[in-house]
Amino acid sequence: MADLMIHRGSSQIGGCCTQISTGESRILIDFGANLPGTDQNAGIKDSEMFQKVFGSVRKGAVLFTHYHGDHYGLFKEIPDDVPMYIGSLAKDILEILVPYMDRGAEKKGLPAVERMRTYEAGIWITPVPGIQVLPLYVDHSALDSYMFYIRVSGKSILFTGDFREHGIVGQRGRLERVLKTYVPGPVDILITEGTMLSRLGEAKNLLVKSEQELGEKAGKLFEKHKYNFVLVSSTNLDSIMEFYHNTPKNLRFVCDFYQAQVLITAMRDMERRGNFPEYRPSKKHPVVWVLGKPDSRWAKLRRIGDSMKHPLWFRSVTEEELERDGFVMLTRKNTRPEDYVSPFEKLLDKFFDRDGQIIYSMWKGYLEEEHADWQLLRFIGGRPYESLHTSGHAYVETIARLIGLVNPKIIIPMHTKSPEDFTFIPEFAPYRDRVQVLRDGIRLPL
Repeated sequence: MADLMIHRGSSQIGGCCTQISTGESRILIDFGANLPGTDQNAGIKDSEMFQKVFGSVRKGAVLFTHYHGDHYGLFKEIPDDVPMYIGSLAKDILEILVPYMDRGAEKKGLPAVERMRTYEAGIWITPVPGIQVLPLYVDHSALDSYMFYIRVSGKSILFTGDFREHGIVGQRGRLERVLKTYVPGPVDILITEGTMLSRLGEAKNLLVKSEQELGEKAGKLFEKHKYNFVLVSSTNLDSIMEFYHNTPKNLRFVCDFYQAQVLITAMRDMERRGNFPEYRPSKKHPVVWVLGKPDSRWAKLRRIGDSMKHPLWFRSVTEEELERDGFVMLTRKNTRPEDYVSPFEKLLDKFFDRDGQIIYSMWKGYLEEEHADWQLLRFIGGRPYESLHTSGHAYVETIARLIGLVNPKIIIPMHTKSPEDFTFIPEFAPYRDRVQVLRDGIRLPL
């Protein structure tokens, strides 16, 4: 008998894994790690997930909605004979990201990433017998994110994954167009993320509500200082493109080689996808300046940049040029501070007190006690910073609009600390009787 079960994620943000089964075969949607700082107090620890999900059943396939660690992070534990699926750009980014993350790790993840198969937006796949999946390209702070429209045992399921509509991909009503084109309502079951339900105050008080607003405000901040250090996730590409396009003409736009790889890979892919001018090279900055001396690896950057319809070039930058001209620099925390001092730390120490500023463009929770990221705090080092960030997740009004568009018979919230709040939020009042809180490990017959 077909059923649906959330292995983990019904009452927490991140660490997600959902199972849909026909009784004979199954798919798993995501196999994520717990968020930093949460594993010790989680109901199910990362170390317990393999046994829970694969201990007695090895068959099936795993579909990843996107490349954030709380959705794909336990991928190394997936058995070699279990097929994995992900978006093509997401796979390209993981092939850059995973070796960087694996430095010093005993078990390397690149072979697993290379085994991943790719799906395409709007094209049905049958990863296991009896379950059909249609990936739908949506907006999220991870570029190349997908919802899944699923058919199994005569039932229709829409699994949102993480989504929003206030980023670059979500502009011009994309969510509504995609759903009206591919999802004939009503659907039997909607499984929707509800991240912002436990962050309603945070959403209300965000300085900027959209990526476009973020870029406009960033441009004004950059004009006030000569040396700008932007602390941003290397894969939050919408924000990175806004910082790039809003860098004043008189300042250099700077990153390291790893970030340059991610940036040009995303820009090439978005050029192929169509009309996303935000991902084209800036006329003000046709050159991205890269820390370090050129080596054999740079040839790949040049090949990609030269092959694009709108070319982008990369040049090495010296410390003297940075000092003379000023910059907007994409920076990251040092994940191995016991082993070395990163170039970003050295430059921050040198320039911050000489008309410098830090712009913090990540979730504020990483600087607070519950989810404190001590490597981030160490990088900031008690210095003042400007917070400039917008959410990667759907606001309440966006979720309400989604529900209205697909008219589900059952609504299952997940990826939220507050699943019960669906029945109390005014925007969801018309759908109160449809909400069903499905706890981890409980099977819902289909």
